[in-house]
Amino acid sequence: MVRAMPATTRPVALVVAAVVATVTGSALPARAEPPADAVRNQYFYTVTRGHQGAPENLREIAERFLGDPQRAGEILELNVGRVQPDGGRLTGLDDLKPGWRLVLPWDAVGAEVEHGPLPADAARPSKCRWSTAVPDAASWGQSLLTPSGAWTVADGSGVKVAIVGSGVDGSAPGLAGRVLAGTDVAGGTGRGDDSCTGSGTALAGIVAGDDGAAGRTFGVAPGAKVIPVKAGATKPAPALAATAIEVAASSGAGVLLVGATVDAANPQVSAAIKEAIAGDVVVVIPAAAAAPAVDGLLRVGAAGRDGRPSTSVAADLLAPGAEVATIGRAGTGPEYAAAFVAGTIALVRSAHPGMSAVQVTRRVLDTVAGGVVAPVAAVTTPAAVEPAAVAAPEPAPRSGLGTLGTVLIAVAIGLGVLVTMLLVAHLWRRRPAALSPPGRAG
Repeated sequence: MVRAMPATTRPVALVVAAVVATVTGSALPARAEPPADAVRNQYFYTVTRGHQGAPENLREIAERFLGDPQRAGEILELNVGRVQPDGGRLTGLDDLKPGWRLVLPWDAVGAEVEHGPLPADAARPSKCRWSTAVPDAASWGQSLLTPSGAWTVADGSGVKVAIVGSGVDGSAPGLAGRVLAGTDVAGGTGRGDDSCTGSGTALAGIVAGDDGAAGRTFGVAPGAKVIPVKAGATKPAPALAATAIEVAASSGAGVLLVGATVDAANPQVSAAIKEAIAGDVVVVIPAAAAAPAVDGLLRVGAAGRDGRPSTSVAADLLAPGAEVATIGRAGTGPEYAAAFVAGTIALVRSAHPGMSAVQVTRRVLDTVAGGVVAPVAAVTTPAAVEPAAVAAPEPAPRSGLGTLGTVLIAVAIGLGVLVTMLLVAHLWRRRPAALSPPGRAG
C-alpha cells in the first residue's frame, strides 16, 4: 500500500504531459484516461471523525482531494452500495462513518489519499454459502475471450448492468462493492442484493466480478456496477416479468440482462423490452427465451469449447456457455453466455459513451469472431467511417492576365466585324451606273 503522489508532484506530471502533447501534436482529453492499473489498484481515502472541526461529507472531500466540490457525485457513484468494514453501505452525500474507505477518482491528490488494492477487510463475509471448488478447466471461456485485453481502454466504469432474475448476493466473493441495492419486485422486500438462490449471483460474477486473478477465471467488466432486480428464482408471471424489466430500464442501467426464467417471447414482456430499448438500454437475453429480432436486442446462444452452438435456437451471436467458471459454480446454458455478452456491452458503452443502444449492438455483432462475441475487438476496432463524397474540382483561380486576354479577344472580334461592315458599305456606294434600273434618265 502506498500513498498517492503528493500534490506538489502530480500536477507537475500533468504539466509535463501537456508540454509533450504540444510538441508531438497529440491532444489531451478534457479529463485524461485512468492509468492501466486502475482496475486492480485504486485511489482511496479512509474517513475520519472530522476535518477542521466539522463532520466529513463528500462535497468537502471532493473539494479537498479533487479541487471541486461539484465532483462529489463521482465519489458517490464509485462507492454507493459498497460494503464497508462495519457492514454498512454509503447511500448519500452526508452518510459517512469513521473507518469507511472511499474509492476516489484516479486524479485525486492529497497526503491522505492512498493507492493500491483495497484492504480485504472492506468486504463483509457473505451470509450465503458459495463453493470455491470451481474446476480450473472451467475458465476456458475467459481464456477464449480474454476480456482483460480491453481493460486498458475500458473496464466498464460508469456503466450499470441491471440483471432481471433471482436477485444477487452483493457480498459474494468477487462482487463486494460492485452490486447496488437493487429492488425486489417479486417479494416486495425492497432489496435485490441479498439473494442466495438462483443464478443471479453467478451471472453477476461473469458480468462484473473481480476474481482476484486479473480476470483469469471470471469477470468481463469489473468496473461496472450491477443492479439486481429480483423477479423470482422460478418462472415469473408475464406481468411481473414486464414490471421487473420496466423497473430495471428506469434504474439508470445502460445494459439489461434478462435471466432464463423470463419468457421474452410473451407479448407483455416483449413490449417492455422494446420500451427499454427505446430508452437507450441495450437488452441481452438467452436465445432459449426466443424473441423476434429487434434492433437493440441481442439474443445469445451458448457455445461449447469447440465454438459451436449447443442448441439450434435462433441466436444473433454466441458466447461461452458450457461449464464456464463463475462465482460458486461452473455454469451451463445460454443465460451464462448472455452474461458474457452483457459484460461486453458494458465495456463498449464505457469506451464509447456517445453510442446509442442500436449502434452498440451493431458494433458487437460486426466484431464477432466466428459468430462468437469478441470483447477486445468490440471495444478497440475503429468505427466504420462513411466514405466522403468526392467534391467537384474547384475551378482554377483566374489571374489578371487571363481576364485581360479574354477582353482583348472580344475586342479583336468586335473590330473585325466593324471593319467588315465598313468595307461592305464602301463597296456598295461604288456600284457601276449600268446597274441602275432601266427607264430612268442618267
